[in-house]
Amino acid sequence: MLTVNDRIEKYSTDEIEKFKMVSTSTIGHFTDFGFLANYECTIRVTKVFGEVTTVKLSSGDGSPLNTAFQQAKKGDILVIDTSGNKIHACWGEFRARKAEEIGLSAVIVSGAVTDIDYLKTSRVPVFYESISPKTTRVLKLEGEVNTAVSVGNVVFESGDYVIADQDGIYKFNQLNYKTLIESAIEKQKKEKLKRLENNAVHYEKNSII
Repeated sequence: MLTVNDRIEKYSTDEIEKFKMVSTSTIGHFTDFGFLANYECTIRVTKVFGEVTTVKLSSGDGSPLNTAFQQAKKGDILVIDTSGNKIHACWGEFRARKAEEIGLSAVIVSGAVTDIDYLKTSRVPVFYESISPKTTRVLKLEGEVNTAVSVGNVVFESGDYVIADQDGIYKFNQLNYKTLIESAIEKQKKEKLKRLENNAVHYEKNSII
């Protein structure tokens, strides 16, 4: 049986604009929670961000992804919980092409991907754990879309917001995001000022004859 929940909107447009302003490493100064570790990425990412659409797979069945594609919208990050299956790749060339068509911001897979040569050329970055030639099949067993899933020891729900860059992947928490984001923005402002001051000192030293 396939369970499909309605999409949830958790954050306002203004809040999302603030999320986009900060880096994962700045967030890491204030919390240890909400980060995914040890994930590879198919392409070099400067920064990506987006609201979350979740999908949970079982027993090597990739068919719930077709429904997840119908639920996802442009700019989303698709988060895939493979229920611990590290053998069967659920993501490859043609699902990547569908993601490009939709305009997904990124994909996070708690398991394997395949067709890695194509994925390295795709404009949709895929964060993944391993590569496998064995793939999921259309078995139509069971799955879930827009339910709570666990990926990288982090719980994701529909409407969550994720930022990712070269330093890592972070999911904002509704319980503390307001204090966290204001602290992160303030820290980045101070760091920017410090860089300007250091650059000015460096310029002044090099200008002395």
